[in-house]
Amino acid sequence: MNDDHHQPDFGTGEKKLGIYATGFMVCCVLTLIAFASVMTHSFSKGMLFFIIFLTAIIQFFVQLICFLRLNIKTNQGKMNVMSIAFTGVILTVIVAGSLWIMWNCNYYMSH
Repeated sequence: MNDDHHQPDFGTGEKKLGIYATGFMVCCVLTLIAFASVMTHSFSKGMLFFIIFLTAIIQFFVQLICFLRLNIKTNQGKMNVMSIAFTGVILTVIVAGSLWIMWNCNYYMSH
């Protein structure tokens, strides 16, 4: 019998329950921070926007690392990180370009 059954390397590493549990707990805490900051009415609108935005960004990266298991330990993992980064660049260009076009259209239509 030949036992050359290799699992494909997707660059995600070994599945462990601990990393999922940690990610879940961190995401719950971040959600509660954002929820509590809105419900207590203790912050100005600008500070509230900053808190919500910051917790959302942190939660995004926690989910990438804990649930999608994005890492740079292997070559495939590095390619996965580069793919995510490239996707982010493309999305930023599309969204920023769309906002710029809409702002210019609004400006020229009203002047």
